[in-house]
Amino acid sequence: MKNRRVVFLSVLVVSCAAACGPAGRGAVPLREGPARAPDQTLVWIGFGEAERFEGGSWVRHPELDYEFSVEQRRYEGRWESVKQLRRLHPGYDGVAGPREQTYFFGIDWASTEANGRLAASVQSSLGSGEGYSDPEFRVASLTLHADGSAFAPFDTYRIEQNYAYARGTLTETVSLEKGSAPWVRNREAATLFAAQSLATPAAPR
Repeated sequence: MKNRRVVFLSVLVVSCAAACGPAGRGAVPLREGPARAPDQTLVWIGFGEAERFEGGSWVRHPELDYEFSVEQRRYEGRWESVKQLRRLHPGYDGVAGPREQTYFFGIDWASTEANGRLAASVQSSLGSGEGYSDPEFRVASLTLHADGSAFAPFDTYRIEQNYAYARGTLTETVSLEKGSAPWVRNREAATLFAAQSLATPAAPR
């Protein structure tokens, strides 16, 4: 029981640091005034299902599931995303931090292709990292090196994204690993919402 509490405390410390950042600053970088107008703004709303690697296989943990939304601002050569996550299961015990958390991701894309892919440099509230995408930004892979305690049960985030623009969907797998050993895996599915105009009020009937 004592070791279990130590592991849980380590996860809580990492999660709170990632969600809150330095005192008084929050997860999203500070700025004066509104953000500069992006080339494109996309909003993704979805649900994540959690699994934990136990006894050599993946085991579902619905109490760790979450709703999420992502506000993604795309500029030439750079994406900035703010992700809000909400764990609403009544059985959630706080192991991964507060029920409601906010994360920031800044991704700088290379201007030229290498081996048919675009390289990415990532700075985020979860840690810095690198990755790549195809030139049309349909399939992306990112690796983040976690900022947190050496006693935490993970030190790496691996994110695999598949953007199906024509269907208006995004599927993503977020894996938490210690070295190359798996620990937690979250499978996310989201629906795309983009800027539009409405000819009439969109009131429910």
